[in-house]
Amino acid sequence: MSRALRIFGSVVGGLLLAAAGFFLWASSGALSEGELAQVRTYAAGPDTTRPDTLTVTTYNIGYLSGMTNNEPVVRPDSLFDANMTQAVDFLREAAPDVVGLQEIDFGGARVAQQHQLDTLATRLGYPTAAQAVNWDERYLPFPYGRPAVHFGRTLSGQSTLSRFPVRRHVRNVLPRPPQPFYRAAFYLDRLAQVAIVDLGGHPLAVINVHLEAFDAGTRTEQARVVNDLYRRLADRDIPTLLLGDFNSESPEAGSGSQEGAIARLTRSTDLQPAVASPDVGSPQATYPADAPTRRIDHIFYSPRFFAPVDVQRWCGAPAPPSDHCAVTASLRPIAPDEWASYEALPVLEAGRRE
Repeated sequence: MSRALRIFGSVVGGLLLAAAGFFLWASSGALSEGELAQVRTYAAGPDTTRPDTLTVTTYNIGYLSGMTNNEPVVRPDSLFDANMTQAVDFLREAAPDVVGLQEIDFGGARVAQQHQLDTLATRLGYPTAAQAVNWDERYLPFPYGRPAVHFGRTLSGQSTLSRFPVRRHVRNVLPRPPQPFYRAAFYLDRLAQVAIVDLGGHPLAVINVHLEAFDAGTRTEQARVVNDLYRRLADRDIPTLLLGDFNSESPEAGSGSQEGAIARLTRSTDLQPAVASPDVGSPQATYPADAPTRRIDHIFYSPRFFAPVDVQRWCGAPAPPSDHCAVTASLRPIAPDEWASYEALPVLEAGRRE
């Protein structure tokens, strides 16, 4: 009896050790700290001419999985090829100068090893991009179920495509939600990616965010961090665009609501939502892309530096390439020759002070 117990204990112990080893290996990232934030160059000589109208797009591409994002299904390579073609066609027609992308993969099993940023940049002719990784897992056992639907090797994040030179790039990790250790080990980082692009010899800050989707308290705390970062730039008179997937809707105009992430994010600032501007039309929902009911993807600007010209929403048809719609805003720079110089840039790392 005692021998059988010893054998049973050895087997159980071995299984537990193997499970612990797999957990540690699977949840560990393959990239070094320095590889998590990169400026990638695709062509020499980015444009340095300041346009009369700046066109900006924000798009959570949902790793181009269409409406199957996070569903436990096996996706054929043809799905990603078709969705990539549709996204390229849209961006070619919209012709944005700057594109903020969320949920974009840089290779990995769930997208058939395709580096989606490199593919978009080369097919569209963007000379440079800032890449920030927020999910680096050797094996991600999600969605839950049979291994065939697991994401496996996952390398994903946010990116800013630019026709202009990217002079600085900072990856800011936002506060994480409380959760059990086994979930936290595989949970993605939420980022405020800051890219400083050169607009006619002056710095333009682009803050590309993807806020917490499931925990409202954490999302509001993340908004506080982003608010502090924006006000730091505004205090130095740096023109700044704030865009991305906020997973939060704006309070209704005139409601006086001071609750929620958007209200916290814009508190004590002059930020205005491009989509809600009375000059360019009524608000438009962006999620879910096949039948939008919520506006959670936003572009914010300061009326000190920009005047809205036009705004457009694109969701894709007949089958959206993402579960989010894209938002594109055209903005006219105000007195750009008087914008601040690079010497005025503050510290761009959230939480750090000069």
